[in-house]
Amino acid sequence: MRRTGRGKKNQLHLAVAKDRIARLYTMSFDMARCGDLDLARRYTSLAKKIGMRYTVRVPTYLKRMTCQNCLLPLMPGRTSRVRLRPGTLTITCLECGHSRRIPHRRREDG
Repeated sequence: MRRTGRGKKNQLHLAVAKDRIARLYTMSFDMARCGDLDLARRYTSLAKKIGMRYTVRVPTYLKRMTCQNCLLPLMPGRTSRVRLRPGTLTITCLECGHSRRIPHRRREDG
């Protein structure tokens, strides 16, 4: 019996998967703006599943814009609260209360 899903993936399949992930994330943010949070979560979970199936990384900026706990798109003021503290950026989801802390350094001018 032959195992499926092993070995190299076709480059065309990977490109289509990346395109679908990007499209699903944009649709997710559009639905969250309209107020349909359940459909926004569904689109985000589909994008995540496609990434796992084709072993394609979801870009960092898209990962940071979604809640890890409830998969809701994080939009400051609507679905998230953003606080800037010395050394860390804290993003809190207003739906589930999950918070994400991202370390940062202050830029030096000049």
